[in-house]
Amino acid sequence: MRLSPAAEAIPASGIRAMAALAEGKPGLVHLEFGEPGFFAPEAVRRAAARAVMDERIVYTPTEGPQDLQREIAAKLKRVNGVMVDPEQVFVTHGGVGALYAALASVLGPGDRILMPDPGWPNVLGQVMTLGAEPVFYPLEAAQGFAPEPEEWPAGGRLRAVLVNNPSNPTGALFGREMLERIAAFARKHDLWVISDEVYDEIYFGERPVSMLEVYPEGTLGCFSFSKTYAMTGWRLGYAVLQPGMREWTGKIVESCYSSSSMVAQRAAMAALTEVAPQEIRQMVDSYRTTRDAALTVLEAAGRKRYVPEGAFYLMLPVPRGVSSESFARLLLERKGVVVVPGSTFGRGAGGEVRISLAAGEQAVAEGVARILELTQELEQGAAHLGL
Repeated sequence: MRLSPAAEAIPASGIRAMAALAEGKPGLVHLEFGEPGFFAPEAVRRAAARAVMDERIVYTPTEGPQDLQREIAAKLKRVNGVMVDPEQVFVTHGGVGALYAALASVLGPGDRILMPDPGWPNVLGQVMTLGAEPVFYPLEAAQGFAPEPEEWPAGGRLRAVLVNNPSNPTGALFGREMLERIAAFARKHDLWVISDEVYDEIYFGERPVSMLEVYPEGTLGCFSFSKTYAMTGWRLGYAVLQPGMREWTGKIVESCYSSSSMVAQRAAMAALTEVAPQEIRQMVDSYRTTRDAALTVLEAAGRKRYVPEGAFYLMLPVPRGVSSESFARLLLERKGVVVVPGSTFGRGAGGEVRISLAAGEQAVAEGVARILELTQELEQGAAHLGL
């Protein structure tokens, strides 16, 4: 009996594959998951506990409760500098739910969407499930992983552009000038922009500009509570839709998972109203310290290439002629370090591996040092490693 061809075509997660290879092995340095190493703030946990103990946990409106929509709209104004009507806010099952809601609202079979390479792989699976066609635009290390919108292809059934800022997996952050170039391209060709801003509050210099501010008439914004508040397992995010889209998107979300978790919604309300900005900055400062520790090790070895300005990731090159998959497996076997092959994120990153700076300063510094050890061994041909 035949299974879905879309499921067959979607590549398996390279992140999960490496985690599976590492499972049960003691003493490893884990740099694979983009997982904050903190508990969610106390106010968040207490709000969830109160909901479980004091309320009957039930279905909620598909788009989320109105009080949470209002608080999210207030956050967008306060943090992102964007004015939206609360009715444009659509609460979702995690940031991935926001991305799917946005994509499914504007793409159909045969439609094309421009996507970053390297980029977060889960979105590719969503696009393929919808029967749409991905068209990749390169993000190259030599250009600081920045795109060149003026060189993007257009025409035909191109309907949308996906932008991830700050970026997973590169940690690159695009400023206003770059976003305005992207907006100019989108306006010229009458395109939607799907803006993945899940890491909007994790940055190390100037605050990221939201695409919703630069291209308000054509952007669908996608956000999450996962990274900012260390709430990955709580599974709550939100999309910012265009006016009048709620019913349209609601039909899509209703058919997928009905509504998001009421317990997580109560926790999110506390995150927005009770968590002080200082708590968020303390977490971000720890990522900055870890990033700087990694860069110090790289600089001492003459291997520093670029400085990630957002999210908590760093891409590192593997020796020429070695695939990222082979390098990641050797690194696990010989050095006890778990990373993600760059090929997980696209063809353009086949000569890279990604490390997560959320693992902590000591783990990252030690992991980077071991990565450089293996790199040097391979480059010098010190031992036959079966490559």
